[in-house]
Amino acid sequence: MILYLDCANGISGDMLVAALLAVSGARPDDPGPLDDVVRPALAAAGIDPRLVALEETRRGGFAALSFRVADGPGFATFDELIMSMYASDLEQPVADAVASIAERMAAAEAEVHGRDDEHLHELSGIDTAIDLISAVSLLHRLAPERVVASPPALGDGSVETAHGVLPVPAPAVLSLLAGLPTAGGLTAPGAQPLGELTTPTGAALLAHFAEEFTGLPAGRIELTGYGAGQRDVPGRPNLLRVVVVEPPDAGAANAGEGAAEAEADAAVGGHGRGDHVLLETNVDDLSAELLAHAADALREAGAVDVWMSEALMKKGRPGIVLHVLAAAADRERLGAVIFAETSTFGLRVVPCGRLYAEERHETIRIGKLKVGVRLGFVDGKLATVSPEYEDVRRVAAAVGRPAKVVYEAAQSAARTRFSGA
Repeated sequence: MILYLDCANGISGDMLVAALLAVSGARPDDPGPLDDVVRPALAAAGIDPRLVALEETRRGGFAALSFRVADGPGFATFDELIMSMYASDLEQPVADAVASIAERMAAAEAEVHGRDDEHLHELSGIDTAIDLISAVSLLHRLAPERVVASPPALGDGSVETAHGVLPVPAPAVLSLLAGLPTAGGLTAPGAQPLGELTTPTGAALLAHFAEEFTGLPAGRIELTGYGAGQRDVPGRPNLLRVVVVEPPDAGAANAGEGAAEAEADAAVGGHGRGDHVLLETNVDDLSAELLAHAADALREAGAVDVWMSEALMKKGRPGIVLHVLAAAADRERLGAVIFAETSTFGLRVVPCGRLYAEERHETIRIGKLKVGVRLGFVDGKLATVSPEYEDVRRVAAAVGRPAKVVYEAAQSAARTRFSGA
């Protein structure tokens, strides 16, 4: 299923939510997904679900849905919104996406207004957070294979913001859409200005989700929904149209897929089977201190890994199994270290292979603070994220949050940023 966003008249957060509710079957007299998806998501994020409502309206002769948000205090800063997502009860993919979009908006605002401006206008009310959470939750439920959009109309004239009256398109919108195609302002010479057609929230959602900017994709039209903006625009309907398209049959799978899987099974990361050995021995007559020293000596001598497990020896004596993973070429040398540092008279040698993830070290931001992360990729896809413990401790102390929350936030931010790498 392809989700097509027709942005010929621009896009805003509330327009996208309303259009997604429309294609999901919501009606004012039968809210359906408003009650089943949006309100539970808001509650999971700690926001009063009674702040939102759905109305039927008309724009330029078209019947459409309007997503309304009552006034309420919002998040003071983007950092506060981002951290609240990671600490919320939202589904993890939804929390990750909302945080990622908020980070995108924060970067755009910082680029325009400077990083010292803490209270940025897009978070002056609760509506921005509600639009982001609602739109992401609905998209997560619809689960389209792709999101495609037309180049968005931006509008012209001016718009009032917390930073004063700004020209349209607002500087943050231009920053958010940098590198993406747009339809420009669209006002004819001498005509009344259209005002803001694409808002920063709409631009951020579009930049995050849209994979391609083009016309309506080929395929079978399944559903169409219209989301209304909050004002009438002279000479044009202030609407976002969302179309659900079922694409043509993609055809048979790649014939070479099986061969590629066989090749991957034979070797990963250049290391096949049988290139390592596992050295093992049972010990029941050595102190814990001397065993710990033996493990340290083996690591210093080049063992890939060293660990111990408990065992019940003959005559019921408690003992320890020492396990040493080593390169096959090091078996004799590391075996000699085991004999020298322990009381054993013999070793088990088990040939074994290893599969390696491609490893990278990167840095991500939690708000304004940096956390190092260790990333593991398999077949080009992110598989493992391990934040650096000392960085997690430092950031947790700085922001006054539990280390577990910061650890999970770092994992989520890294997955959001590097999953497409």
